[in-house]
Amino acid sequence: MTDSREHILQTAYLLFIKKSYKAVTFKELMEKTGFSKGAFYHYFKSKEHIFEEIINNYFLSFDSFDFNQLNHNSFRKFLNEYFKILKENRAHLSIVDPDTGKETKHYQLIFEALQIMPNLRSKLLKHEAKELAAWKTIIKKARDTNEISSKLSDTQLARLFINSSDGTAIHLIMTDKTDDMEKDIKAVWDSLYTLIKV
Repeated sequence: MTDSREHILQTAYLLFIKKSYKAVTFKELMEKTGFSKGAFYHYFKSKEHIFEEIINNYFLSFDSFDFNQLNHNSFRKFLNEYFKILKENRAHLSIVDPDTGKETKHYQLIFEALQIMPNLRSKLLKHEAKELAAWKTIIKKARDTNEISSKLSDTQLARLFINSSDGTAIHLIMTDKTDDMEKDIKAVWDSLYTLIKV
């Protein structure tokens, strides 16, 4: 990706976060990036094209993630490595706003994208299925090696871990307390693990 293309994407990303996709005009995008209309069209055909690229580059990078590369020797190690991936993914999503010097609050864009990009929901559902399968695999192995024990099924335990992190994230977004999101998710996962470890 060229520096110019990246500059356009980051500038547009900040504008969409500050104002929403619908409120940002193509003219404003050109003004903020400093590109002429011709130069702009060299990289992107439309505002919609830029938005889709932002969602694909920043939010859907997890779609190609291979859960098999996580440690499967123990459930504890799996949790620790998965937690590192969550931190890296959040760092990938974050851009510092040059006007405020603060990290961007990017979460609302994904909800806006669900309304604008009809194929996004199916991509998210495919990722969810891959994630659920990975959790179930490590949970079964941890149960077989007597690392954990629970009356809940593998699927129920997997959903408990997935949904608890998703629910924690949504709560923190709604209360504007996302600075410690990873720490809070880790605390929830550690508590759940403590409840089921042998």
